[in-house]
Amino acid sequence: MPPDLTPLMRQHRQIKQRYPEAILFFRVGDFYEMFYEDALVGSRLLDIALTSRDKHKADPVPLCGIPYHAASGYIAKLLRAGRSVALCDQVEDPRTAKGLVRRDVVRVYTPGTVIEPELLTAGEPNYLAALAPGPRGVGLAWLDLSTAEFRVLELGAPWTDALRDELLRIEPKELLVPDHEAERIRTALGAALNVTPAVITPVPASAFHPAASRALLLEHFRVASLAGFGCDDQPLAWAAAGALLQYVKNTQPGASLSHIARIQAYARGSAMVLDRATQRNLELVRRPADGQVDGSLLHVLDRTSTPMGARLLREWILHPLTALPAIAPRQEAVADLHGDLNRRSRLRTALRGVSDLERLMSRVVLGTANGRDLCALKDSISSVPDITRLLATCAAPLLRERAEPWEDLLRLADRIARTLRPDPPLSVKEGGVSREGFSADLDELRAISRDAKAWIARIETQERERTGIDSLKIRYNQVFGYYLEVTKPNLPRVPAEYIRKQTIANAERFITQELKALEDKVLGAEDRIRALEYDLFDTLRREAAATASRVQALARTIALADAVASLAEAAADGGYCRPDLTERDILTITDGRHPVLERQPLPGGFIPNDVQLGGPDQRLLVITGPNMAGKSTYLRQTALIVLMAQMGGFVPAKSAVIGLVDRIFTRIGASDNLVEGQSTFMVEMTETAHILHHATARSLIILDEIGRGTSTFDGLSLAWAIAECLADRNRIGARTLFATHYHELTDLMRTHTGVRNYTVSVRERGDEILFLRKIVEGGADRSYGIHVARLAGLPHEVLARAAAVLARLENGSAQDPAGQGRFDRPPTATPDPTLSDPTMPAPHPILDEVRQMDLFGMTPLEAMNKLAALKERLEKESGT
Repeated sequence: MPPDLTPLMRQHRQIKQRYPEAILFFRVGDFYEMFYEDALVGSRLLDIALTSRDKHKADPVPLCGIPYHAASGYIAKLLRAGRSVALCDQVEDPRTAKGLVRRDVVRVYTPGTVIEPELLTAGEPNYLAALAPGPRGVGLAWLDLSTAEFRVLELGAPWTDALRDELLRIEPKELLVPDHEAERIRTALGAALNVTPAVITPVPASAFHPAASRALLLEHFRVASLAGFGCDDQPLAWAAAGALLQYVKNTQPGASLSHIARIQAYARGSAMVLDRATQRNLELVRRPADGQVDGSLLHVLDRTSTPMGARLLREWILHPLTALPAIAPRQEAVADLHGDLNRRSRLRTALRGVSDLERLMSRVVLGTANGRDLCALKDSISSVPDITRLLATCAAPLLRERAEPWEDLLRLADRIARTLRPDPPLSVKEGGVSREGFSADLDELRAISRDAKAWIARIETQERERTGIDSLKIRYNQVFGYYLEVTKPNLPRVPAEYIRKQTIANAERFITQELKALEDKVLGAEDRIRALEYDLFDTLRREAAATASRVQALARTIALADAVASLAEAAADGGYCRPDLTERDILTITDGRHPVLERQPLPGGFIPNDVQLGGPDQRLLVITGPNMAGKSTYLRQTALIVLMAQMGGFVPAKSAVIGLVDRIFTRIGASDNLVEGQSTFMVEMTETAHILHHATARSLIILDEIGRGTSTFDGLSLAWAIAECLADRNRIGARTLFATHYHELTDLMRTHTGVRNYTVSVRERGDEILFLRKIVEGGADRSYGIHVARLAGLPHEVLARAAAVLARLENGSAQDPAGQGRFDRPPTATPDPTLSDPTMPAPHPILDEVRQMDLFGMTPLEAMNKLAALKERLEKESGT
């Protein structure tokens, strides 16, 4: 350490060395200062002026600072930029300190460990996650410090795809990884981290040691075994959880983490696995285009009154259940509130009086809650009796069994009401928090402070009368405190008990024992008021912290009631029906609707459609029809209806019988993945391969335009083979909706049991096309692409040329409009039987070359030249 550093800068350097990755906010007076590299980074990210310390030196120290009372806003900016902040405060009273005031880090802010309301989104979790890779799999742990939700999961190898899917569902704000694995994990996760922009934080690999992590967890939860949490046989999960817990302890020095009272082993089989393609394509909790909740399924269903309920509803959407015994109680509870408008309305009104109990309690336990937080806790508990009475009247056991008196919490609310003012200030160390009459000592100190001026005036009058000195005055300054000032002509009248303090030009200054005693009372009163009020408040906060487990249980009850009431309200508002759930292989929907699109102002309104899928005769529906006619909407609404049913809600339909599915797979739309070097077609084939490898006969599969990213014959061949695989009950046999522009796929119905053809109705009036958006049985032989292009605004001359080319192609060999050659109609796109029958001989190489040709991308002359070259090759091979 350089010897010429001042004591202050030496102290800064020592503390900074302990937190090299964080930006250090170093308290100096009324400011948090940043020095050196922190100042350079902070000035740029926070857009504040950069200055310097010791400007007279040849190498001044870069410096920038922020007011201490405005720190939270600046911390939020740095967290959004992916940086962490170490908050270094004065930890002793400057007035009593000998020499330099002692400072230390009291809190480390990282994206995954924030608990302040202004840094969080109310209805969304804020997860810190940790990964522990191992030779046979990976452990994943995730914790929301603001709510104490703590979960673990262990995945076997190969784990990359499954881990990506889970991270997309969890959306962690920060991801802890072993430092030596950071780059490998970053590469393996790839696009998942682009969709879920978690900050990757490397931590020492030793933090992930399974034995040390297990010991830490046992000590924290005060148990002898992790078997009660369901993860005693998951060493990689322990490793991740232990590293995560240790990281939280390091970022919250000295704080109690007693509110983290349990850890849950997440069982993937109990909830439907939704891969990243399905989450994206169905727009479950946000739109993939801009990340906004508006326009998602969550936006439609979220009628919650509390942040706890909003977070639980979000979890239900992302984790639909797969077992009827788990779904039925939730569905019955929704039906109970759906059928009673009066009870539902009264319950939702009572719930609005409840604040975010989970996050309130976390701040209480961590010692950061202020007076307003405790008042919000008191007001929330005061709403509980009304909620309890309403739950007790419900018929559904899921709601009725949650009704209990919560008398211990009502006693806590009463104590808070008697202790705190109804509108306390934000700061708990500046006084003004406690009620009058709560503490006799506090009331006396307040009276002293309030009456100090009157007391001083009374002593001044008393001394004038006693000494006969009419000009005697009591004055005050910060050096001497209170003193009596007597002009020099009146000095002979000064009583002997006056103690001389200072001589000035025209007067002398004195003190008395009485005045000194009053000074001690008056000047110390404000300090003692602040100290006593803080002690009383801290005692109350610790009493509240002792009830953490009870408040968390109440929060879970509130969240459940709120989420159920939200689903019931959405069902009543949207005219949804209660689906009939069954283990049978069936999916029957009458007048099904898309829950999001039906709320949009569509021309002619939303057109509902039926679905009949399942059993031996309806395994795969080939859906053809024009662009923009509603095929993709039909596919998505079917998947959403199934998902809504299995999360326990009602569905947008006239009626629905839904055989439970184990997974929903979707392959919709065209997009590339440049980060991972994948073209649009590669993404399409990768997602399709994932479906073919993981789907079962109980799955629901939604496919839209498979094979359109390559040449016509290649795409058709792939689409044909994929459809055969899905329809064949000896291979996959899943319930599948297969939308396509390859009209040739309608021939599958002739050769494969279980395939049915459906199309979208169209009405033609001359050159005008009317899309009826109604799905009917049958096949289509046109896509009306040129009509859609006209609606999109393509130039008239381009449309005219396209129509002429299309006519020549459809009519077979004919002179093209420019008279420069002839279009030979391509062979009928009948699937080559060798594609699905391995016993057949391999096709001629020229056939493969023809399949690769993009005829529609060639000019007439290029097509004629290519055909001539192929003919010449065949003639040479045959010897003619």
